[in-house]
Amino acid sequence: MIHDVPMIDSGQYSGRILIGSYSRRLKNRLAEYIRLYRSYEASGSPAVLYIAAWRENEREVWYEFVCRKFVALMGCRPEAVADTFRRAIIERRIYRCTGTTSAVMKEVEGRENLSSAWQTLREESKNSGEIEAVYKLAVDDRIPLWLKDQAVIEPFDEDGVFLSRGCLTIVSNEMEAEDELQRHRDDLEAMVRARTSAMSRLNGQLMREIMDRKRAEIKLQQTVDQLARSLDETINVISSTVEVRDPYTAGHQQRVTEIAVAVAQEMGLPEEQVKGLQMAGRIHDIGKISIPSEILCKPGRLNQAEIQLIRRHPDVGYDILRKIDFPWPVALAVQQHHEKMNGSGYPRGLSGGDILMEARILSVADVVESISSHRPYRPGLGIETALEEIAEHRSVLYDPDAVDACLRIFREKGFGERLFASQNPVWPFDAVGSTGA
Repeated sequence: MIHDVPMIDSGQYSGRILIGSYSRRLKNRLAEYIRLYRSYEASGSPAVLYIAAWRENEREVWYEFVCRKFVALMGCRPEAVADTFRRAIIERRIYRCTGTTSAVMKEVEGRENLSSAWQTLREESKNSGEIEAVYKLAVDDRIPLWLKDQAVIEPFDEDGVFLSRGCLTIVSNEMEAEDELQRHRDDLEAMVRARTSAMSRLNGQLMREIMDRKRAEIKLQQTVDQLARSLDETINVISSTVEVRDPYTAGHQQRVTEIAVAVAQEMGLPEEQVKGLQMAGRIHDIGKISIPSEILCKPGRLNQAEIQLIRRHPDVGYDILRKIDFPWPVALAVQQHHEKMNGSGYPRGLSGGDILMEARILSVADVVESISSHRPYRPGLGIETALEEIAEHRSVLYDPDAVDACLRIFREKGFGERLFASQNPVWPFDAVGSTGA
């Protein structure tokens, strides 16, 4: 037993505080934390837990507790984890919301710059009471590993010591997907430029061939078919990009599109308008490529900054799509699909007739699909709950004609049985593994 601190086995302890000249309050608090963390580890939780400590005027950080998984990841003795972790870091990323726009700034520090950045990070941690960063590690000759670090900072002024109670999560797949997504986005922009240039050249060629009506008609038809296929391919690439980014809502855009098209047809909209709506539905969430994957897949409640960041995705989608010369108002429909009839929506707070009919239909379809389906933070609530929501807020939040048509296709024509038949009924959220720090 460590002197004056019961229930902590000194054979499993490699820290400093419990055997040093520190206050009774600090020792008792730390001992209680260690007991709780050991109990949590013994429960079989996949969380990688630690308790770090540092003195206010010193640069060194040491660990008072590291779980067995942390030791195994570092491949060293418990007392050597701090030095091994520090040496293994080759990159650190921190995501910050900036200003009133809630834009996300990604700060990346390489190994050569980290030595001068630790003190700044500790100062920020003391002021905010928490820390969140993502580290890329290279331990020995193993494949590089990404770890997300979330911790709560607690000061002990009488000892000049800070305790950092944290949890590490392996996020290698998410970070690799983020880097891959940036490459896809660059490729997509290059493809749009190339297609635009090709279309301009093709238009000039068609104008020169107009004298020969027969040949021009044949050539024009071939071109229209080709462009339609190219546009469909482009839309498919954009749609799949979003769903790779956010696996919990895989298929969401397709189901929203099916509902929206069925509603529009029930309302008797012209076929050409329905086609434009279909295009907009398939990519209505393209703006989510600007949101960090850890926010998209977050299993708990979002904070206000995260909510504001997510609410930017209609504008981001509009900025991407307005560069493509669609024959329909696709970009505007994407930008307005979260607007509400009473003006309470976002991002522009439009109301009533100022909102495109395509966007009004998408809003109803999006709400029905979202409530019915599983999300990282909850299981699906069912189609009846979704229909009750749009019926209750008919004319207030949602277009009355779109709501009436939606209720008819589900309640009278059995549309939901086909749409949701293939959905996986298992909720993918793992409550134990999502506790964070």
